[in-house]
Amino acid sequence: MKILFLPIFTMGVFIAYAQTGNVGINTPSPTNLLHVKGNGTSDPLRVENLLTAQNTAGTLVADATGVVRLKNSNSISSVRITGNVTLAASGTYYATNASSAPTKEYDNLNEFSGNTFTAAQAGLYMVAHSVLFTQQNSGDGYLGNAVILRNGVIIENNASKIAITEVSGAPTSDCYSEATAVIKLNAGDTLTFQSRTYGAGASVPASYRISITRLD
Repeated sequence: MKILFLPIFTMGVFIAYAQTGNVGINTPSPTNLLHVKGNGTSDPLRVENLLTAQNTAGTLVADATGVVRLKNSNSISSVRITGNVTLAASGTYYATNASSAPTKEYDNLNEFSGNTFTAAQAGLYMVAHSVLFTQQNSGDGYLGNAVILRNGVIIENNASKIAITEVSGAPTSDCYSEATAVIKLNAGDTLTFQSRTYGAGASVPASYRISITRLD
């Protein structure tokens, strides 16, 4: 490959034009249309006097190799799942899809299937699993658990006391349990979700909501 070097001595850098059409600044082997290599002591790129965006704007992000890409609402890892589950036996953990398939409100990168989220990319993820339990009208209430597992290991298990209904049968309040966490995942790591009752005298219907968003 023939390369033409144009030294810019006043700046202490050189520009390389490759036959591939790539342009390199401070690198003799540009691998992209524009390949800028910093000197390790100062930021190599600066852009001024940009116009205000007229449409929905995205964010420029750099991967581990320095390649710049556009991140917008369509490319962010973001999931929202809802559904219902019947917790038939007290003390038993049930996957969210044990009774019926969940409903996907959105899943930008198609990372959720059944009861499993599989991370497409490494990063920090905000995860929330909320379970709304049905109140019983006798006894002294029961515990309701919302659980998050990473690669099959429980990392969040939050329990709330689910009170009984009023004498009239009206619910006393929204009785739910929520497990939340900021979790560091590698590509291919999985998250799964469970719920449980403890001390309930009968089968308990419950509804759930799962939200996952990559933060970085």
